[in-house]
Amino acid sequence: MLFNDLAFLFLFLPLTVVAIHLVFPGRFRMPLLIGVSLMFYGLSGLVHMAVLVGCVIWVFLIVDRFSLGAGDARTLWLAILGPLGALVYFKYSNFLINDILMLDGADGPQGFDLFRNIVLPAGISFFTFQLFGYAIDRYRGDIAEPIGFTKLFFFVSFFPQLVAGPIVRYQQVAEGLRNLSRFRLNAKAVSEAMIYLVAGLAFKVVIADSINHLSAPLVEAPKSLGATGLSALVYSYTFQIYFDFYGYSLCAIGLGRLFGIRLPDNFLRPYATLNPRDFWRCWHVSLSNFIRDYMYIPLGGNERYIRNIFIVFVACGLWHGAGLSFIIWGVFHFALVGGYKFLERQWNCMPAALQWALNFSLVSFGWLFFVYPIGDLLAAFTSVVDVDNGWVPSVDLLVMTCVAALICFFVRIEALVSAIPDLGRPQVCGLAVFSALLAVLVLLFIDRSATFIYFRF
Repeated sequence: MLFNDLAFLFLFLPLTVVAIHLVFPGRFRMPLLIGVSLMFYGLSGLVHMAVLVGCVIWVFLIVDRFSLGAGDARTLWLAILGPLGALVYFKYSNFLINDILMLDGADGPQGFDLFRNIVLPAGISFFTFQLFGYAIDRYRGDIAEPIGFTKLFFFVSFFPQLVAGPIVRYQQVAEGLRNLSRFRLNAKAVSEAMIYLVAGLAFKVVIADSINHLSAPLVEAPKSLGATGLSALVYSYTFQIYFDFYGYSLCAIGLGRLFGIRLPDNFLRPYATLNPRDFWRCWHVSLSNFIRDYMYIPLGGNERYIRNIFIVFVACGLWHGAGLSFIIWGVFHFALVGGYKFLERQWNCMPAALQWALNFSLVSFGWLFFVYPIGDLLAAFTSVVDVDNGWVPSVDLLVMTCVAALICFFVRIEALVSAIPDLGRPQVCGLAVFSALLAVLVLLFIDRSATFIYFRF
């Protein structure tokens, strides 16, 4: 099920809110929300739901039942092995066998092959990482006592952030879980939730999906793009992926507020940063923090800076997808961050506007690895030289890209929500009317909306 689905918005979500807050006593909220989350996820396939349930049970039995204590490394690795095995099988086995080892099914195209036609469970990269984080935090002693099976299952399966994050650490939501049975839905929580949800859907449905629709002719013709078409594709996709993922994160945060769970911000105006290092402090913050805390620092942090950032950026690329293009994307960002480290003094001496323009253009260029496989990407680059008159982007695409840029750089939903208590009655009424009009606009466009980009990760 998707947030940009009418069945979710007008059936699943209202029934869930009514059941949680009006029908059942508070002590049933956690198991009820677990059941609702399994229903939400199970619509993608019962096998995928079984993978989720199996991974949670595995980690619970090993970490909590076997009493993983601080410093118990062998039990930690055993706990990680289960979800890691599921992640490798479903996400990377085809890549490893077909692209790395170059082995095909021995039984021919009609024969049985355990590694053929594997369907990736939605959000497996997200919920496995949360399980890794829980096991490591128990190992480190950051979570001193077992939290119990029900809380662990809720922590991993909570439907707003289950399939595309943010990647949450238990400590970030522990208070919300403790107070779940006592949480009372009030006007403040509802207003915050609706602003997050409506804004997130508008960013996804109206902006990201419109750009996706308008740029489709460019994406489908890499050999005939030319310099103009390639430039238009680079910058339009830059805003498409931002508003697609940022929109999902806002929806997740808003839905969490309806149940008293405060999910962390995942985007901190990344395209406004002045250098590659700061970009990664502001883009997909939950993933950046996870990699920093659970990979970069244990590897030695700044002591072997170049080696360590190479490892983490290759891992980051592989996290996003099983393919050579994602690995190259990771290496590309390693080169940006590593290059900035060596040229930091010279870079910082440039005017701020030039720093921003260079950083934004380099980051935007890197998104091409998400658009095309390597062969098509090389064809797109070659078209700059070989094609005299490439694609000329439509006026609609240029206008939508400019609108997206203005919203990206001048609108911050989190700041707006924080300012609500200080607004006067006329401003609050105006905000409510604007949100209602925006919701209508979303409904007008929602029938052509596509799946969130990060669902495939």
